[in-house]
Amino acid sequence: MTIFEIKDESNKDRLLGYLFYYPKRKRFYTELLKSLDEWNAPFIFWGQVKKGEYSIGHEKSLEFVRQRIIPSDRQNIGMILRDNNIPEYDEYRLLLLSQGRCAQDEIYLVKVDEESIVEEIKDRLTLKIRDVMALSGNRLMVFFKNYRTGIIDIEELRKEDRFFFTYT
Repeated sequence: MTIFEIKDESNKDRLLGYLFYYPKRKRFYTELLKSLDEWNAPFIFWGQVKKGEYSIGHEKSLEFVRQRIIPSDRQNIGMILRDNNIPEYDEYRLLLLSQGRCAQDEIYLVKVDEESIVEEIKDRLTLKIRDVMALSGNRLMVFFKNYRTGIIDIEELRKEDRFFFTYT
């Protein structure tokens, strides 16, 4: 995993959150600080922050990354990749090349190690699911990143939450 601080140069290099990249799956995820409001969050995340959502999924995080790198359909993209020793279009390598800067704002990225993540985000990450294992009887064993485990009965969820109803 690679971790980037998301910083705002126009606001005294204020820390806005973190961008996480998982190379095996080639996926990006974003965790924003709860101190942000919609006016100082990266514009693409404005709607989520306004609703109080600070954990941003892969699709929206990838969209954020793509706004900060050379587009894949750019004229002479092959030449640009070759000049930078990038064998094929790769969002991660292009992000490293640009340091996450774009012309539309003062946001940039700084690669950091896991120890430098602020406590608020570390605490939030421990609640994330690390793995899931199916059990008999419509149950799941869930393994969290904080090394706790739990068993979830899908039948109980279906009774309590319309999201889990079966539609035919």
